Amino acid sequence: MLKAANPPRPFLRTSMRLSLQFSLLYAVLSGAAFVMAYWFTDYEVREWVVEQMEYDAQSLAQVYDERGAQGLVDGIALLSEVNFETARIYQLVDEGGQVVVGNVVGFLAENGPWFLPVEEVELTAPIEDEIDGYWLRSDQIGPFTLIQGTGNHIVAEVLEALSVALVLGYLALLGLGLWAGARVGRFTEHKINAISDTLSLVSDGNLDARIKIEGSGKDDLARVSAGINATLEQIKRLLESQEQISNDIAHDLRTPLQRLRQRLEKISQDQTVDPADVAACLHQTEEVIATFNALLRIAQIEAGNRQERFADLDINTLLANVVDVYEPAAEDNGQTLILNTCADCPEVNGDKSLLTQLFSNLVENTLVHCPAGTTTTLDVSQVDGDVVVSVSDTGPGIAARDRNRVFDRFFRSEQSRSSAGNGLGLSLAKAIVEMHGGTITVENATGGTTIRVRL
Repeated sequence: MLKAANPPRPFLRTSMRLSLQFSLLYAVLSGAAFVMAYWFTDYEVREWVVEQMEYDAQSLAQVYDERGAQGLVDGIALLSEVNFETARIYQLVDEGGQVVVGNVVGFLAENGPWFLPVEEVELTAPIEDEIDGYWLRSDQIGPFTLIQGTGNHIVAEVLEALSVALVLGYLALLGLGLWAGARVGRFTEHKINAISDTLSLVSDGNLDARIKIEGSGKDDLARVSAGINATLEQIKRLLESQEQISNDIAHDLRTPLQRLRQRLEKISQDQTVDPADVAACLHQTEEVIATFNALLRIAQIEAGNRQERFADLDINTLLANVVDVYEPAAEDNGQTLILNTCADCPEVNGDKSLLTQLFSNLVENTLVHCPAGTTTTLDVSQVDGDVVVSVSDTGPGIAARDRNRVFDRFFRSEQSRSSAGNGLGLSLAKAIVEMHGGTITVENATGGTTIRVRL
């Protein structure tokens, strides 16, 4: 059956659209900021013009106080003459409403409009072409009324220069934002496509596919990719472990089931039933059931279904009980079992029955695999606030090639697999330790093996 081709990807994927949308949003906000800057500048320049005329009125009032009316008239006449490009207009009116001095032909109403168009103003000198009108201000100086005006060309020039700068800056910002948005969108889309393609390969059965992490690997998508790669690696290990477990189950149970079948065939063919054959069938059936019970127990422990039973325990007392149980068996085997307790060790928070089974499995493992005359020692110590229990024996040790596999399910260093056991004891021990948040390691010591449990 032919596999359907991947559908073509749209020109603008979600990441590209989001990048462009954010770029446009940034452009809109920048445009609003530029408009506010223009308005604020216009307001500030107008305020500056008003403050300048107010300052001039205060200066002329001081001249009047110091030099009298004539000094005021002379000062305004001088300001009218040196006025640059008719940017300013002045008119001094006395109490009778007569114009005393100024550069304006005609009378300016002191209560006139704030802004006076240039068409309504006639000066004694030509008016600058760029001036469209004057902002007026009226002040009382003694018996006189001073009317001032400032041309709007200064504000217009400032705002014109600002407008050009803002428009050019906005266009540059808009272009740069769109370019950056498109670039970021393409970069993001490239990484998303890599993630999507890898997941498609995995869903098709290629468990070796991994996402290629480019660059420094510190951006968000790189961290997500690293997490996906780690998850895929874990899934691969779990599937490989599951496959190995299935093979081991088939291998370990095939022999006892075959023997059971042979005995049942013999019983069915015999005229009389030998009780020894029935006992052997029951024994082999119990071995199969024990294997499945051990697997089920490991699965339950790995699922963490018993953490509600945790309590603070004295590790010395728990190990003493284990030693008491196995000490008679050690003596029967010609072996020695020693416990070295720790006086200042803290209590361990855990499941009492599971921890008892943990150390029982470790002790039983040494008693089964060590010959007569060997010694098994349980040492309890405290390391950085943790409780460490070392189970050491003086037996033959573990081959270097098998040291990393002793905790695998159904693993047995004996190739013939003729001795009792199902190879699940250390697997169960590891599951219990990991459920308690601890670690378990195995190492060859001088003349034996040490299994170290840290809780």
